[in-house]
Amino acid sequence: MDKVIEIVNLTFTYPDGTKALQNLSLEVAAGESIGIIGPNGAGKSTLLLHLNGILKGDGLIKVCGLEINAANLASIRKKVGLVFQDADSQLFMPSVFDDVAFGPLNLDWPKEKIIREVDSALVQTDTMHLKDRLSHHLSYGEKKRTCLATVLAMKPEILVFDEPSSNLDPRHRRDLINFLKKINHTKVIATHDLDFVLQLCSRVALLDNGRLVLEGETIAMLKNNALLESHGLEAAHGI
Repeated sequence: MDKVIEIVNLTFTYPDGTKALQNLSLEVAAGESIGIIGPNGAGKSTLLLHLNGILKGDGLIKVCGLEINAANLASIRKKVGLVFQDADSQLFMPSVFDDVAFGPLNLDWPKEKIIREVDSALVQTDTMHLKDRLSHHLSYGEKKRTCLATVLAMKPEILVFDEPSSNLDPRHRRDLINFLKKINHTKVIATHDLDFVLQLCSRVALLDNGRLVLEGETIAMLKNNALLESHGLEAAHGI
């Protein structure tokens, strides 16, 4: 398969001196779902924020063949949809419709296409009934699903999730898993929820202290209890 994400020797240090990523290299194939796992502070969120240029470290990152740089940033951000862990960081408009329409409006699509894609994203995420609600009045689970709708409305090729199942009730967690199984996007999922990874990802990359410890086939990685425990993780229940 074609590589849609290529990361070579990525290193990133925060202004306070924290080394968040150290010489990390990773590839993701088109259509693949990969789980990024590791303890708190492993560098998972920092890695995700590099995939659409929110953070810029040392090293090479290519997305769909385009190197992440100032000249390519606008094109790359159309291709990579990032769903943040904190829903309140992603929702800032007066209503759910306005939040979901914000991205398409900035793409200068015709009004009819914007309405069509917004409605489609709301239906896919079971949030159409929230269309006219104030975003900050939603439950946390409703906010998480609205965040996913804001990304889907942009029609990205790659979906990037930071702890997508956190604070979802069992029904909406199951609905999210079923939805993600149906769509053909390339998916990069950073999470502590190893059962979520088990159901969605064919491959897993384990990070710790900003380094790639090991990557491999999901079941083999999640069966390795000694490996997981040595990096602050517990075995998935489904194995």
